Amino acid sequence: MFEDDRKALLRLPRIPFEVCRLEKAKADNYGKVRFDGRTYSSSPGCAGKQALIKASAVSVEIMDSDYRIVVTHQRLYGSHKESMQWEPYLELMAKRPTALKYTGFFRQLPSTLQDYFDACDAEAKKVGLRILARMVCRTGMESAARAFEETVQRGLKDADSIWAYYCRIAMEALPDQNMEVSANVPEVKKYNTDASAYDRLLKGGVGSWKQ
Repeated sequence: MFEDDRKALLRLPRIPFEVCRLEKAKADNYGKVRFDGRTYSSSPGCAGKQALIKASAVSVEIMDSDYRIVVTHQRLYGSHKESMQWEPYLELMAKRPTALKYTGFFRQLPSTLQDYFDACDAEAKKVGLRILARMVCRTGMESAARAFEETVQRGLKDADSIWAYYCRIAMEALPDQNMEVSANVPEVKKYNTDASAYDRLLKGGVGSWKQ
């Protein structure tokens, strides 16, 4: 009966029908747009410009005026919520590290990162922002801020140490596996050391020779 029902089903359309909602919005000075009562980030390049919002049940895509996707968010539900994708902002700031402190973006960073970048020179800021961008792209801002904070607390501020510590806390634990040895491997017999030959050579043993 199931096979008869399956054969009677209509064919699915060859071209998928995309269910979404498309709206225009103007980004504020931070490049953020409002949609359906929630706030979504775009990029610094979109600040003050018109953006297009393509929303489905699960995602919200922010596009520029040429319909190019700038960033994709998971759609928010609930009131007074905000989704922030940091990567576009970090990439821009890495190119202009000396202006970091005077940007509105800097004031939105966690206090841990603000304190770190305040103490850096221009080159260290550039390297730090690039590393931060890689961290955020992989696991988000929370784990990135933790890596910076805990590494600095240990007295280490160089980029290599921060990245190494981040990799340690972000890496998934490897499963414990018992090593299985092939049956063709010969059994190793127990070996006992014998120092009597040295005792005879030293005429009375190692202890008497030392005395």
